[in-house]
Amino acid sequence: MCNPQGVTENRLVAHRYRLVERLGGGGMGVVWRAYDERLHRKVAVKQLLLPDATGPKTDEAKRRAMREGRIAAKLQHPHSIAVYDVLEEDGQPYLIMEYLPSRSLAEVLAERGPLPVEQVAQVGAQLAGALASAHAAGVVHRDVKPGNVLLDPDGTVKITDFGISRAVEDATVTATGMIAGTPAYLSPEVAKGETATYASDVFSLGATLYTALEGRPPFGTNDNAIALLHRIASGQMIPPARSGPLTGALTRMLSLDPAKRPTMVEVETELTEAPARTATATALMPAVPVAPDPVPAAPVRTAPVRDEPPRRGRGRLPLIIAAVLVLGLVGLGFALLQNQEEPGGGIAATTTPAAATQPPTQAPTQAPTQAPTQAPTRAPTGEPTAQPPSPPRSAADTIVAYYGLMPGNLTETWTWLTPKYQRSPAGGFEGYQRFWGGMQGVRVSGVNPAGDSTVEANVEYLRKDGRVVRERHRYQLVSQDGRWLIDESSVLSSVTS
Repeated sequence: MCNPQGVTENRLVAHRYRLVERLGGGGMGVVWRAYDERLHRKVAVKQLLLPDATGPKTDEAKRRAMREGRIAAKLQHPHSIAVYDVLEEDGQPYLIMEYLPSRSLAEVLAERGPLPVEQVAQVGAQLAGALASAHAAGVVHRDVKPGNVLLDPDGTVKITDFGISRAVEDATVTATGMIAGTPAYLSPEVAKGETATYASDVFSLGATLYTALEGRPPFGTNDNAIALLHRIASGQMIPPARSGPLTGALTRMLSLDPAKRPTMVEVETELTEAPARTATATALMPAVPVAPDPVPAAPVRTAPVRDEPPRRGRGRLPLIIAAVLVLGLVGLGFALLQNQEEPGGGIAATTTPAAATQPPTQAPTQAPTQAPTQAPTRAPTGEPTAQPPSPPRSAADTIVAYYGLMPGNLTETWTWLTPKYQRSPAGGFEGYQRFWGGMQGVRVSGVNPAGDSTVEANVEYLRKDGRVVRERHRYQLVSQDGRWLIDESSVLSSVTS
């Protein structure tokens, strides 16, 4: 392999991308945080390392890497790292990608061990959505593994390296006769030497989620790559012990026969409707600490850098988890068991909001008197009168639970608004329906009390037209008869992609 030591900080690649800090690297390449001096934005630059030897195999690997990079650049999805540019310098391919301050799932697992089922279901649903979009475009990832799954502090999940590392790795395998890296996430057919397919991606995603739940890959680990490949090829999987309600989904994804595996669209649907429903709107991951960016070198400081909006809401995981447990124990699962998406599910629901023929005329003036387990009732006119089994205990809990019912329970959430809010900004129930009718899903994170009755939160809307709107909101709530109602709201920041 070529020695990357000649590539140093502050170097300018392609007369445009200033290398600021080396983020990491391995046998297949080195990743840098860099600065695009033309567009004045942070980017990630990946230098792909090819064998030292020259010849047709190396040239083919270079062509394949460039081709895979161009294909990846065509993919656009909220949970996939975008590729901005592909170029060659000094005989080595470079990819210019979206920069996401993050840690890989592999790093998080190494530090914290197995994750809860609800979080893994949410992470998996987002990854499956990105991979389903790639498959629809005719692209196979071929290298799904924890190291290629990125998590930012607010819980956003993105997959990277569509086919890139594998294109380089294939050349290394051919040149050396050895397998580069770990084969722990290869599908059995790929372990036998067959070409990767969409079904192979399904298997690799299943192996990645299995690892997140069980703390080890489905076929274990072995320093002897050949022995591990034999286990994979023969389907000698270690039965899952911690996967709980996800066991069935993982078993189907990890089927030895590719024809028996679900499609990635089916995986996304199943994981979206999995036990993540009972988690309401918790953050996808505990806040992942990301070191602050080093001060860039002088050539970078002179550029008019637009700082990213401040991230908020770190350290609130204990409060959110407590809210989730309280709401789950008193029966919030009733609303979540309907065929509707939860904001913590990452990829949006495919169901449309339930159409209400008649809105409640005003916010309730009394707390519900029926037992928490009693089925909701309706007034003789057909007007919905059901209330949550137990009111949230705090203003922050109310925001979590409110978005946990969206977008499929508008007749219920309407009663969580004061009459003032129902008039403006909701615009009456018709305006309320019209707004939420344009949404496929919603996710809330970074819920922070800003006072006894004031709450701030990050809200991510996934619109039916494919746009994603990320906003920071501030809410003012009032307590009426033992319930918290939303009285005012304001948008502190908004970004649409």
